[in-house]
Amino acid sequence: MLRPEPGFDPIVSRRCVLGGVALAVLGMAVPACSPPPPAPPAVDELEAQLALARRDSELAAAAAVGASQPVNAALTEVAAERTKHAQALSTEIARLAVNPTSTSGETTTTTTTTAAAAPPPPLADVVRSLRASADSARQLAGTSSGYRAGLLGSIAASCTASYSVALAFGTTPS
Repeated sequence: MLRPEPGFDPIVSRRCVLGGVALAVLGMAVPACSPPPPAPPAVDELEAQLALARRDSELAAAAAVGASQPVNAALTEVAAERTKHAQALSTEIARLAVNPTSTSGETTTTTTTTAAAAPPPPLADVVRSLRASADSARQLAGTSSGYRAGLLGSIAASCTASYSVALAFGTTPS
């Protein structure tokens, strides 16, 4: 065994080297023991959000038919926003899908015979639907990560703003 010369202190001792090796091994082991990141939402969950966006858009457009001018303008804007949400969700679903389906290119249209035959839905129905959509998107955003979490969080915020600000015409939130 080699002995250091008298008066010579090594810069790095064996204990320091062994301690560093132990820390490196521990540093590699800790991430392996941590829980995995949340799984991205299944396409089915996003398709449910797509169906909600389309339903809200149709409902808001139908309610706008018999509404006064300021309410009509607000409902028309809500319908347009929810249509944009449906387009963004369709794009994300198509990106996730191995074999994109016709869902990604679909657009919804309402027929004039249905709109003319049925009375327009009340504003309260649109508010209730938007509230349910906001809650659903918020819950799914909490289990998502990355772009999908941002998309769903944005949708939840937009729906919340729509029912609590844009469509708050002298009504109290329930």
